[in-house]
Amino acid sequence: MVGAVPVVRCRTAVPTAAKGELVWEIDGISKEALAAWQNGEGKGKGVLLSSVFSVGGVEWRASAYPNGSSEEGRGHVSAFLEIVTPNKPVDATYSLTVGGVKVGPATHKFGVDSAGRTLEGCNGGSRGWGKLASHDELVHTGALGKDKLTIVAEVSVPP
Repeated sequence: MVGAVPVVRCRTAVPTAAKGELVWEIDGISKEALAAWQNGEGKGKGVLLSSVFSVGGVEWRASAYPNGSSEEGRGHVSAFLEIVTPNKPVDATYSLTVGGVKVGPATHKFGVDSAGRTLEGCNGGSRGWGKLASHDELVHTGALGKDKLTIVAEVSVPP
């Protein structure tokens, strides 16, 4: 059509959340190793730490306690997501999976200073579940195939 005015459309890009995942395979976690941990004899009475990974410009790591992070958690694997980057409060949605048992998603405001103290207005630097997967469940479902336990941390950080 002669003399028609062209139509110009504007599109606005909507920022999307940064998403990432850590797949952490811990060798040497067998049915026998869990039994030893249950009896307080295991090498890993304390915490195990994953490598650091980055999502949304923030560094994170997962932590796991093979026989619970507290007395109430004995007989379970406890797992947590920790913020590593100091002085950068951030809202994050996350889930953790231990041997096929998934919990979450949950959303928290993470934030610590360089000394590891919680920043004002934040829920702390580490969040997770103290009784994420029972030893019995991991053994009975075959999640400890090849003496390996897999923990997956999924993180989403808004723009």
